[in-house]
Amino acid sequence: MSTLTETSVSTSVVVDTSVEQAFQVFTEKIGTWWDADKHILRAELASMEFQPWVGGHIVDHGVDGSTCRWATILAYQPPARVRFSWNINTGWELEPDPARCSEVDITFTAVGPRRTHVVLIHRHLDRHGEGWEQMRDAVASGWSLTGFAEAVSRAETAHGQVQLLGRAVPTLSDEEMNRRRAAVKPFTAVLLRTTSTFVRPDVDPIVWEHGRRNFALMDAGLAAIILPATDDSDWAGLAVFTVGPDEVHAIMDGDPGVAAGIFSYEAHPVRGFPGAALPG
Repeated sequence: MSTLTETSVSTSVVVDTSVEQAFQVFTEKIGTWWDADKHILRAELASMEFQPWVGGHIVDHGVDGSTCRWATILAYQPPARVRFSWNINTGWELEPDPARCSEVDITFTAVGPRRTHVVLIHRHLDRHGEGWEQMRDAVASGWSLTGFAEAVSRAETAHGQVQLLGRAVPTLSDEEMNRRRAAVKPFTAVLLRTTSTFVRPDVDPIVWEHGRRNFALMDAGLAAIILPATDDSDWAGLAVFTVGPDEVHAIMDGDPGVAAGIFSYEAHPVRGFPGAALPG
């Protein structure tokens, strides 16, 4: 919501992103959030250009090749501040006289690790001369940073993801990392190997009983995950147990395959996240 003073209009928003990202969206990506109906270009708008230097312009480009340079960059201090002139008169046409142009000043202030307070002040509206009050009232109702905040959210989502094997993989914030780390619990991982006495099909009856016992351990809640290996190495598989190493040694020493000498194992204390499971 905009706030009016006698000769200025201000509005602000807090967005969940860094000051650098907020500044980039406001300037470089201005065309992603600026209202489509707020242009004085006569042709249909094709794109907006923000020239990132003092003396540069904000330029509207029409689909017919026409352009409209309706603002001049007066201050460019990334990522903290940008200021530009409003080169539009009360008849909503280009104003060639800089002395009759108002100014738009935007500041970006970090209020958290990835949280930014953006303040926009459109000041010196009286410079537009007769009828400037109508200009002030018009921009007061027109200035909104809602579209900007939505564009920041889209940019933040895109920024926080990478593509791996055709899937969007998010980048977790420090806050989310800390939340998940707080839920970690101890488990015991077992690495199972075959020994030189593992000769198929001779050992198949023992492997069958080994598998039967594994299902029973999972049903009892003692084993959370059991993964038999399927390659040709001497790795037989791995398992994650919900009890400590001492209990796991007692369990594994009673395993039919270990007792028969066709398997050996290692048990290691590990940490994990309750609820983690294999996809269905």
